[in-house]
Amino acid sequence: MSDIGGKDELRQASQILIENRWISRREMPDEYLLIRRNEKMLRQFFRDKFGWPLLVTAQFYKLEKIPANPHSFMGISEMQSVGDYVLLACVMAFLEEYESGSQFLLGDLAEALLAYYPEDAYTPKLEWESYNWRKSLIRILKFLAKEGIIYIVDDESAGFLTRGFNADGGIAGEALYEVSSLARYFLRSFPKELQAYSTLEELLGADFSTDATEEARDLRHKRNRIYRELLLSPVYYRTDKHEPDFVYLRNRRMRLEETIQEWFGLHLELYHNAVMAVSHEQASWVNDSFPVRFRGIHDIILHFSHYLRQLPSEEKSQPWSMSQWRGHLEKLAEMTKKGWTKEFREMSIKRLSETLLDEMLSWGMISMGDDGLLVLQPALFRIEGVYPGDYADEL
Repeated sequence: MSDIGGKDELRQASQILIENRWISRREMPDEYLLIRRNEKMLRQFFRDKFGWPLLVTAQFYKLEKIPANPHSFMGISEMQSVGDYVLLACVMAFLEEYESGSQFLLGDLAEALLAYYPEDAYTPKLEWESYNWRKSLIRILKFLAKEGIIYIVDDESAGFLTRGFNADGGIAGEALYEVSSLARYFLRSFPKELQAYSTLEELLGADFSTDATEEARDLRHKRNRIYRELLLSPVYYRTDKHEPDFVYLRNRRMRLEETIQEWFGLHLELYHNAVMAVSHEQASWVNDSFPVRFRGIHDIILHFSHYLRQLPSEEKSQPWSMSQWRGHLEKLAEMTKKGWTKEFREMSIKRLSETLLDEMLSWGMISMGDDGLLVLQPALFRIEGVYPGDYADEL
């Protein structure tokens, strides 16, 4: 790695780009200048290894972190339904009509969205008489404000949320917003109109660069896909479809390990059926990591991993029904519940099973088939935790 500011600078800059949607010159001036000093190498590295473009303006940097395979955990946490995402897309379409610095009223937005919202959407019809739809819109606007896509100038939207519109048709609680320079860069751009893509596979492959020969194109796509999985997914599992990827991983293991260590400070762990990038540092730069100290749900997962190791191999390898899943959690609670945080000690077994399942699904520790059966995955057994024998005496 030859560089302008040194290996540490390049590593820090690449980590900043991975962990942030935007690097705004106004909000993150030091980080912006750091990336600016190393812009050429960063652009080349991410384009070559990941196939990701680095967007550059006078106001911000943005690395388009496009996944190889989208997963539910990659969604926006503030969005709670399909309708939220559809409404968000409609709001962004509305904002395209405004220049940076322009202002708009909540009432004008609400009226326009009735025309923007597609009639054939797989969601209930948009109508502001519904409290849930009003709540959805306010939630989206708060998210956009948090991301710096809009600014809140004056906010009396609580009236709109609770009452909607007055008898005379006027909005019950008005708000004034300003469009920022980021608004036009929030949604991802595609080489062609979306209507030109007929399948999800075509859409996922739209961002990959093209090469002169099919062999070169396949090799580049494979390399991009592997690097994307390593950085964006907790674990990448071997399947028949991705068997060539694991051949590539085994042949290029040392080079891959060197690259992710130099640029991200992570280590490659390659197993027979899985590969993952992990941090050996207790205080990692990775914002979303496992296990997180003081996060009670991760303590329970560590206990669960230890508990499962005591089960017969055939029981761990068979799919579980939801009743079997809850049964094992009940046994785990009997053994370790005294040491859990108050939130989880007081949680019903039904809610505990749902909460734990969601978290483990997002970390690739368990999978759910179309039949609703659960399958334990290798990542669950990567790390375990137990209390000392006398822990209960100290509570």
